[in-house]
Amino acid sequence: MGLRAKSGAWTLGVFPARHAAADVNDQDFSSADQGPRKYRARIATARVLDSNRLQESAGTPQSWRFHDFVSTSQLMLPHRVEKVHRALTVGDWEEARLAAHSLSWSASMAGACRLQLIAELIDADLQSGRNARARETACLLRSAATELATALALLTAD
Repeated sequence: MGLRAKSGAWTLGVFPARHAAADVNDQDFSSADQGPRKYRARIATARVLDSNRLQESAGTPQSWRFHDFVSTSQLMLPHRVEKVHRALTVGDWEEARLAAHSLSWSASMAGACRLQLIAELIDADLQSGRNARARETACLLRSAATELATALALLTAD
């Protein structure tokens, strides 16, 4: 079961259906102007951490492989998030898209559903040329990464 942050307490949550970039129609200018507001409910209800997905990638919490995987994920997380922000700041859209795609993949492996969704939205926005919207969505990355780091720390605390 995954964890979802709500009012400072950790509660169980349900992971919503995976976002498909095709859901956003390039001709729908009203939704293009909404930025991440259109997806705030999906982002807010996405699990911070799905421990089952994490265990599929890393094994059981008692194994050395699990602790190694989680430690590496925690170490690399700030760098991956910063890489997206840095590329968006300088306007290197292709580098930002690749960094968001990489972040999405690594978040998926770590069971970081909310972070994965945000990174996928950034990637989709950049692929469709909605660079300002991608920048707006990227503002959610740091808080999602902080929530994930907290959830991973709680999971591995003995």
